[in-house]
Amino acid sequence: MLEGLPQRTDGQTREDFETIVHAFQYAVENYPNTIAIRCGEDQASYLEYGEGVAAIAAFLTSQGIVKGERVAICASSSISLPMLIFGVLSAGAQATLINPNYTEREINPLLDISEPKLIFHDATSQAAIENASEGREIRLIDTAEPAENWQDKSVTSLPSALPRAEDGAIIMFTGGTTGVSKGVPHSHAKVIAAMQIQEDRWPTDIGTDIWLNVPPLFHITGLYHGCFQPIYGCNGTVLLPRFHPELVLEAIEKQGITTIIVGVPTAYAAMLGYPGLDDIDFSAVKYCGSGGAALADKIKTEWQTRTGVPALEGYGMTEGAPTCNNPYVGQRKSYSAGQPVACLDFRIVDLETGTKEMPIGESGEITVKGPHIADEYFNNEVATQAAFRDGWLHTGDVAYLDEDGFVFIVDRSKDMAIVSGYNVFPREIDEVLMAHPKILEAAAIGVPDDYRGEVIKAYVSVREGENLSEEELLAYCADNLVKYKIPAIIEFTDSLPKTPVGKIDKKRLKA
Repeated sequence: MLEGLPQRTDGQTREDFETIVHAFQYAVENYPNTIAIRCGEDQASYLEYGEGVAAIAAFLTSQGIVKGERVAICASSSISLPMLIFGVLSAGAQATLINPNYTEREINPLLDISEPKLIFHDATSQAAIENASEGREIRLIDTAEPAENWQDKSVTSLPSALPRAEDGAIIMFTGGTTGVSKGVPHSHAKVIAAMQIQEDRWPTDIGTDIWLNVPPLFHITGLYHGCFQPIYGCNGTVLLPRFHPELVLEAIEKQGITTIIVGVPTAYAAMLGYPGLDDIDFSAVKYCGSGGAALADKIKTEWQTRTGVPALEGYGMTEGAPTCNNPYVGQRKSYSAGQPVACLDFRIVDLETGTKEMPIGESGEITVKGPHIADEYFNNEVATQAAFRDGWLHTGDVAYLDEDGFVFIVDRSKDMAIVSGYNVFPREIDEVLMAHPKILEAAAIGVPDDYRGEVIKAYVSVREGENLSEEELLAYCADNLVKYKIPAIIEFTDSLPKTPVGKIDKKRLKA
């Protein structure tokens, strides 16, 4: 157990697992008949889960995958997806998670960063993965093919040599202010530390809880809550093949859900507007987890009034989650991301030097360090030196602490928008737009949106003598950007405002 973590007094203390794979092995051995995963009409018990993971790990070993190598997974939600993740981990490799809806252009830099030896993909990602992998020495495995082609069914037990705490476990991807993604590596020690810390504020019971996970598993919220934390408590999890209020409410009604990770505020708004909400029995649900953007007090109040279930807000990042959250038991505050979690050093420092700690009530940049926080960017020394200084991660998020130690996020010091919970860096959209042959100048910014938190607005100046319609531009964006990055608003203009040195002035565009 982590030093400084409060002892549990509810009889739900977990074993002292070295890694999440050891926790998985424990769950398989002690709860073989418990339903571990459900997705759509498919389900698997822990015994079946364990056999699937063992077969995938054995297959990877047969393909020459060795400890420390990267294996990418670019596939949609299914009961096979968690098996692939644990199969990679059990084989000693690093699981590299890629959004299956990304275009070839978006996938290419992720492969440059992680250099995977093998990629598991499905029909959703097949075309983009095949194109992005061309010319690279990467083996592609289509999970739509018969399982015998990517699982060694003769093996039903996990490898005898499981990963160690110091070994690399996962690489997640975040955006960058230059439009280039960064790979965030987490060791097994950091993953298991995150599980322990999360249980301190959002507790679950061993062997009896059933999670409903809305966020995708390529996002750290979905991966930790939809894949790892249920394993840590020998619990079941329901993965949605896609988000729709009807699917969420049907799962609550029929599958005994006790914990819901809703994710972004847009999901709450969608469910509150769904006609069948008030007919659903929420009595078994303990709490709903939320993050990505502040949950409006009106939405939070209406949700708890109509369902009887508290919406617990939290704050984290690809580099480490959780960082702050509002507890299941204890004081909570509206519009606050909660208090810093246990075992975390948390400071708010001045924006100019990043060294002076700000007094209560005054805004500055959040800096953190802790056992579950990453300490570098993978294969990116420049970005590592910029963000990780003297042991502290400089997050780029601006906040203040109140007198009770609650964190209130007020801004971002880096150029970033959060669209439906996803980090979107407008610079990336700028580069895509500027690559269009008919565009002279372009600039993208994030603007407030009642439903999605923020959306992308693009200002576009067309070259003289060219005609460019909004429909043509949106079709071009769809070929180069995942859906949530595509501008929701396009404004054509003769010219864009400039700074004194001739750069496009985004501050004036946002004014």
